[in-house]
This record gives sequence, structure tokens and C-alpha cells, in this order.
Amino acid sequence: MGQTILNTELTALVARRSGPNLADEIVRLEKLLAERRSELAALQEAMQEFRALYTRVVGSKLAELAEVERAIREAERKLLGENEDEPEQTQETKGEAPAAERRPTLRRLFWAAAKMFHPDHAANPQDAQRRHAIMAEASRAYREGDIESLNVLLNDENLQSYCVASRRQDEARDPATMLLDLKEELITVEFGIKRLKQDPLYRVKLKVEEAAKQGRDALAEMADDLSRQIAKARRRLSHLVA
Repeated sequence: MGQTILNTELTALVARRSGPNLADEIVRLEKLLAERRSELAALQEAMQEFRALYTRVVGSKLAELAEVERAIREAERKLLGENEDEPEQTQETKGEAPAAERRPTLRRLFWAAAKMFHPDHAANPQDAQRRHAIMAEASRAYREGDIESLNVLLNDENLQSYCVASRRQDEARDPATMLLDLKEELITVEFGIKRLKQDPLYRVKLKVEEAAKQGRDALAEMADDLSRQIAKARRRLSHLVA
């Protein structure tokens, strides 16, 4: 909805690139950009804080449960006389590409993004700054093996349009050029907001906030549930190795 409203407004603005109202249009678009920047900065800060809290309260217990469950699978294999080196569950059985196949795909997508968005291709300092923001997202996706995000980035029509438009040589900052520059930066900021809101942890954050309105501590509930699962898993492991 927000992206549709933004595109509608930008289309109207660009359609009225000349005339006495152009200065007012630029002021209005600058205000919109300032609002989106503020929204992105607040969202980034909130996600950073929540990620740290989630890791502290829930993350360690998830890691402990995974370790105990791994020990259970190893104990079960020994009881069944299976080869310990046999993989527990291949990525293919989970519907994912094997790691050996995913890595070349990640590299290919990352270099495609670098070719399209690298700051070296910038037409001016403002363009370089926007490209740095896009490449930061591409680098994060590469580090985390996030093929989906790289695909979304490369297939985003707004970002492609921005990239093509920004290849023009640096022009005088006439009102029409200012209008287009503002549009390009809005596209970059909107993409950053969209990607953060697609993060699975963002959805967890929303659920935690909704529970807080009801007087519940959802993270503490998650931690308690994990503690029960860990205790149950440890009892099962003790019976297997007894």
C-alpha cells in the first residue's frame, strides 16, 4: 500500500516537471523523503535492539536444544549400528539446495548485484551513497547465505529503474534533476524498509509487541517452553546412553 501511494505521488510529480508549482512539488517530495528516512532509521535501531534481546533470552536456549537433539540423533544411530558419518538429514530432503550448490549461486547473484549497483558506477556523490546502501544489503545477504534476498534485490523493478537512471552523467542541479534524484533516493529507502519488514525476526518482534499489550512477556514464554523441551530432550538422551 505504501509503495503504491509513493509511486502514484511520484508519477504525478514527474508529470508536472515544469511550471510555477515545481518548487512546491520538490518541497513536498523532500518532506516525504525525510519521513521515509526517519522510518528506516527507527526501524533499523528497533530491529538491532530486538535482535540483541532475542539472542540473549531465546537464542542461547535454541542453541542448547539443537546440541542436545544432535546428541540424541548420534546416540540413536549408534544403537541402530548406522554409520556415524552418514548425514542426519540432507539439505535436499529439506527442499533446499546442497551447500556445495548454494555457494556458487550465492557468488553469482552477489557479483551480479555488484555489477549493477557498485558505487564505482556512481554518477555523483549522492548516487554513490545510495549504491553503498544497496551493496550493504547485498553483502549481508551473501554473508548469511540469503539467496532469496539477493534474488529480490536483483529483480526489484524500482531498483533496476533507479540503476538505469543513475547511469547518466552528473547534471546541473536544475529543478527537474532534483526531482528525479529525490525519486531515486526514495526508491532506495523504500527498499530498505521493505527488506527489514520481510525479515522473519521482524514478525517475531510484532508478535512480542502484541503480547506485551496483553500484559504477557512472549520472549520469556518462548524461553520457558524451550527450557521444558531441553529438559525432556536431556532425559531422553540419558535413557539412550544409559
